[in-house]
Amino acid sequence: MDKQLTSAYASLALDAGIGLREGAKLRVTGAPSNRELMYAIAEGAYERGASLVRLEYDDDRLARIRVDSSRDRYLDEESLLLRRSSEVYAEEGWSLLCLLGDEDPDALEGADQPRLARMRRARSSASEAIRLAQMASRVPWCVMPAATDAWAAKILGPGARGDDLWKLLAPILRLDRPDPAAELRAHMGELDARSRGLNELRLRELRFRGPGTDLRVPLAPESRWMGGADVTPSGQIFMPNLPTEETFATPDFRGTEGHAALTRPVRILGSLVSGGYLRFEAGRVVEARAERGAATLESYLGTDEGARRLGEVALVDSANPIGKSGMVFDSPLIDENAACHIALGCGYEGGFEGSLGWNDGEKAAHGFNVSLVHEDLMIGSPDIDVTGVDGSGREIALLRKGSFVV
Repeated sequence: MDKQLTSAYASLALDAGIGLREGAKLRVTGAPSNRELMYAIAEGAYERGASLVRLEYDDDRLARIRVDSSRDRYLDEESLLLRRSSEVYAEEGWSLLCLLGDEDPDALEGADQPRLARMRRARSSASEAIRLAQMASRVPWCVMPAATDAWAAKILGPGARGDDLWKLLAPILRLDRPDPAAELRAHMGELDARSRGLNELRLRELRFRGPGTDLRVPLAPESRWMGGADVTPSGQIFMPNLPTEETFATPDFRGTEGHAALTRPVRILGSLVSGGYLRFEAGRVVEARAERGAATLESYLGTDEGARRLGEVALVDSANPIGKSGMVFDSPLIDENAACHIALGCGYEGGFEGSLGWNDGEKAAHGFNVSLVHEDLMIGSPDIDVTGVDGSGREIALLRKGSFVV
């Protein structure tokens, strides 16, 4: 990654992704191979007046060692250190920037899924404070892709390097434009306008129909469409995902009915799941299959009851830089923006009006899903039509052949 692209990426992350403010505390997480990029972000943060920057490194190899070698009785344990640090990050309102790009994409492939699921569940429980702060937009946060040699070789072929992958990521992140942050802000404005248009329709249900899919997703009166940028209670504007092409809402999980085929592979618990199929009854997954990774999918669904219910539904126009690329990036962050998708797991308070401050019982009473996990699964394609139904029962065509028609 050359210096010019590194500088542009750091500026985009800080100015558009986080909207970093004077005096902010910033935590940056990423793979060890992204260390130089993380240093550039730290330098840019301090130049912008950050009071403190902390770098943390994700290491799936260490997680694999624990899965394979730990005594069984310790797999459900997490240090109080993780719980306390999560609480402090939330209490002090740290800005959170996560760079996604595995140093070893296959580190968890073939791992014992029940053992891995137990580890992930314990970690998610210990990290609850900061996770809930993110889901409620109480802290600014942003997740961005960062190329690695291993990731490039996996999706582009042997011999490919990180620089080759950066050439694909640059236009997707709009880093090839004279002012990437301005370009993204304009794009966020377009997504916001689309969200406002969908909210004006006052939809009460979405219907996905096409090969392998006939799915009904109910929307509560409180369900609210969102897209692009978000804002903290203090007015700090941030972009949770870069890139992003989605407009999403938190549905009423209780009435989800029907079945859906997964149209793109997805990495769950570190392993690839493809050729997936889900069947819902009365709001929960009652049947799950996959041509590859069936055991992984079942392990995920067993995390808790909320892992079998919907926490998000998202509409994506496939005529965007990611969809047009024709690539499968083996990254949920990018691939979810190529097609409409649903998420099994926790809902977003921002997508469900009035839910901020509700306890778990109050959320469940309104159809807001609660879970320790959240996983996006792509169900859209040019062959899947999406229709909305309003309160009067009127059907409104939303997407046809992968593109918005409303």
